Amino acid sequence: MACRYRTHITPLKPAPRLWDPSHCRPEDEAVTDGRRTLSWHELELRTNAFGHGLEALGLAPGDHVLLVAGNRHEFIEGLIGAMRAGMVVTPAKAGLTVEELAYIADDAGSRAVVADRDAARALAQGRGLALVDFDHGYETWLQAQSSDPLPADRAGWRLPYTSGTTGRPKGVVQSTAGRVPFWRAWAGNVAFAQRLRLPGHGWHAMLSRLYHGAPLNFGLAAMASGAAMRILPTWSPEAALDELQRSSSTCMVPTMFRQLLSLPEARRRRFDPDGLLTVVHGGEPCPIELKRRMIEWWGPIFLEYFGFTEGGMTLATTEEWLAHPGTVGRPAGQGVVIRGPEGDALPARSEGQVYFSPPDEGTRDFAYLHDPAKTSDAHASDGSFTAGDIGWLDDDGYLYISGRASEVIVSAGVNVYPAEVEAVITEVPGVADACVVGGPDPERGEQVVAFVALAPAGSDQTEGPDPVMAAIRRSCDDRLAGYKRPRQLVVRPTIPRDGTGKLLRRVLRDELWGDDSPFAAPRD
Repeated sequence: MACRYRTHITPLKPAPRLWDPSHCRPEDEAVTDGRRTLSWHELELRTNAFGHGLEALGLAPGDHVLLVAGNRHEFIEGLIGAMRAGMVVTPAKAGLTVEELAYIADDAGSRAVVADRDAARALAQGRGLALVDFDHGYETWLQAQSSDPLPADRAGWRLPYTSGTTGRPKGVVQSTAGRVPFWRAWAGNVAFAQRLRLPGHGWHAMLSRLYHGAPLNFGLAAMASGAAMRILPTWSPEAALDELQRSSSTCMVPTMFRQLLSLPEARRRRFDPDGLLTVVHGGEPCPIELKRRMIEWWGPIFLEYFGFTEGGMTLATTEEWLAHPGTVGRPAGQGVVIRGPEGDALPARSEGQVYFSPPDEGTRDFAYLHDPAKTSDAHASDGSFTAGDIGWLDDDGYLYISGRASEVIVSAGVNVYPAEVEAVITEVPGVADACVVGGPDPERGEQVVAFVALAPAGSDQTEGPDPVMAAIRRSCDDRLAGYKRPRQLVVRPTIPRDGTGKLLRRVLRDELWGDDSPFAAPRD
């Protein structure tokens, strides 16, 4: 059912432009996807036209727009245009089915779908929603709209949904939603970019999927500070190196690091990282040896972040990380508290759930859409909030992540954190990726099962499966306590991940716990 979100609209006044004259000129490049390059002036006109076009379709400020598209320049102009017009936008994963998209559309109360995917087109048709189709008549439609400036203080915003890797996706409504005019938020990106050490000039390489919140946030911050966005339509390690060769900043995930390091040594040597100034990375904790290899290759240009859709962030520069290997950093603007099972704050070096503290004690930074119970469960009485991550703080206040509460394997009453085991396995030469989950065990309740993908043929690390499996066993025996060691190693062609690089543990866990699984306990 469609709904209209409240937005704060102040009296109309002349709208500022997307570009800051102190950083760039209207004819400078703003965004490219390899098919088309837009200047700042062109992006200005096209985002205005997009916003007016949505209004012509009957939408008004506060209406919800579902954006389902791949990596292309139209994604950026659609997102910015809708928010400039005061709309509420949810960028959804491009690979979702009609049923999965329908859940989000119904939950958010969508009025329109902006898309280049058949599933999204089918959703719009089935639900009677307005449709803007990037692949059919889009340019004609856009050119027919006015490109006059939209009102300056329309308070459009993004309504992100959690990744859904542990259950149904949930809409996350920030406390500032609908209260901050788009232009103020856009200007605020400049300070955010400075905190991320984004240079504010040259190209920012968008290697991740645009619908993923963190890379999109960082890319928009880079643009607002004066850089241009260079969108890679489809990820491949070879294409990524080509893009990075002419870029000054980017955002990556550890899976990308593994694939780049698996390229032949001769190809890696041809890459000159001198022009690359900042690599922001996160999505999951980066194994220590993997990050050391990247630092040796590219230098001290890495900034690791940790956070989640709901909010909160830590940052670790390369220098900080080298002094505290394995950390995801210290809080950036908010405090971090580690809480025990009863909700009590724990001292340094004690493991528990990670909570971020809001700027104002007793307030809540976010709410889950239509789910007050889940919202309450995520918050402590002082307003601090958690997404279920387990971790600890060292004596200097640096945070370390052990895993997620929902992913913990309980074997014979002892907790095993999959990320710790995965970090050991993925450091073994010949391993491209790994995922550790709990499988059935009639005696222990759960056993540790490791799924492993081997390095592709032709890479410097290629070996047969038997030597690699033996090396994994030796490494686990040397570095892990007995209860943490995998009782089963399973070779797979690939490890399932979503478009943001997050492990889809539930897919592998379901394989183990299904009735036809070789691990399933026999039934009488």
